[in-house]
Amino acid sequence: MEEPFLERDELVTCTSTWQSGQLTAELKRVTLLAAPMATVTIAQYLLPVISVMVAGHNGELQLSGVALATSFTNVTGFSIMYGLVGALETLCGQAYGAKQYEKIGTYTYSAIASNIPICFIISIIWIYIENILISLGQDPDISRIAGSYAFWLIPVLFAQAIVIPLTRFLLTQGLVLPLLYTAVTTLLFHVFVCWVFVLVFALGSNGPAMATSVSFWFYAVILSCYVRFSSSCEKTRGFVSQDFVSCVKQFFQYGVPSAAMICLEWWLFELLILCSGLLSNPKLETSVLSICLTTETLHYVISSGVAAAVSTRVSNNLGAGNPQVARVSVLAGLCLWLVESAFFSILLFTFRSIIGYAFSNSKEVVDYVADLSPLLCLSFILDGFTAVLNGVARGSGWQHIGAWNNIFSYYLVGAPVGIYLAFRHGLNGKGLWCGVVVGSTVQATVLAIVTASMNWKEQAEKARKRIVSTENELA
Repeated sequence: MEEPFLERDELVTCTSTWQSGQLTAELKRVTLLAAPMATVTIAQYLLPVISVMVAGHNGELQLSGVALATSFTNVTGFSIMYGLVGALETLCGQAYGAKQYEKIGTYTYSAIASNIPICFIISIIWIYIENILISLGQDPDISRIAGSYAFWLIPVLFAQAIVIPLTRFLLTQGLVLPLLYTAVTTLLFHVFVCWVFVLVFALGSNGPAMATSVSFWFYAVILSCYVRFSSSCEKTRGFVSQDFVSCVKQFFQYGVPSAAMICLEWWLFELLILCSGLLSNPKLETSVLSICLTTETLHYVISSGVAAAVSTRVSNNLGAGNPQVARVSVLAGLCLWLVESAFFSILLFTFRSIIGYAFSNSKEVVDYVADLSPLLCLSFILDGFTAVLNGVARGSGWQHIGAWNNIFSYYLVGAPVGIYLAFRHGLNGKGLWCGVVVGSTVQATVLAIVTASMNWKEQAEKARKRIVSTENELA
């Protein structure tokens, strides 16, 4: 049995934070969460990436269709699912800190129950993807392949309706090793299933989509079995029926702005790729920006592991009534951000002249990627910083501030600047990415100001009221 290592911390004063070694202790706790969670997020990210790579070996047409389907399903489905469940980082994390163990299971089940109807709505859209893409002017052959691929991804939606809430359920209790083992096992299983479906059964471009569906349901089953039978979850897997309706309301109260935070940022990069297709050399610009986006996303999933750890520590300590320890958790997360972002930025800049060869043999593409690498390094630094502070937002329960910040930073500042530089000043793809950097800078500045001015004692009191609100409604 794995015991969660997140124990109730001693309350410390501001003046003793540094002298008592509290930061060092908290840095250790955050690292013990962040390292496994970074591996989990990478494994989850690689599942669809492997499917696209396998599908690409069936020909250029199949690769184009699968890439288009992946982009469409990310925008219309998976980003929404990941975003909504950010509510559990607030609710489950603070409930665990407050030792309201019975509510953790109820929050999680309410999230799963709330996700299922949303999955049906998204599925209807995916069934008609071929017609939608054709009506938007896409090539009919590519649209046909994209529609078929997306259709076979529908089961993934329903599996994620289970997987993502259970992941948050375990994470907020500090049970990260089961998440690590199940994620890596699922990734290995997925490689095998892809090989069987594509090479043995010869299912073509639909094979990887079917394999992804099978793998995610495998993931859902083993996570569910752990939650159901592990003694580590004995106190928290219960269900309180009279709290269910109130928990659903709270889930959407924090889930909708959390989804807005995720989706607004995710959609911006899809908009970036669409805009690159309107430039003077669309084939080159789209290829290079796609490479930069893939590289940035791979780095971001690592930062997401750190953000998840910070979110957990902040929410646990606010729920436990330890506002000063929550504050130190933020400082510990920022320390990890400095180390992580510096390492990967230096690594990317050092190998900037050859990194493009991992994606293309074209010297023109490789040189263009090298030219954009300094901007990409800035994105590593800024996005890692904002990822940590977005984790603080989810752990504290002020997702709505993050959502409004993303609208202002990216869509009112970043996107207009990028489009202006790309089309009016002839900077093309570099101009578009400059807009992303500007938007990220504004986003980071606003989040830093909000976090620095936060009254942590007040946040702890709000957390307590939030957790006992369902009891008051039922009284």
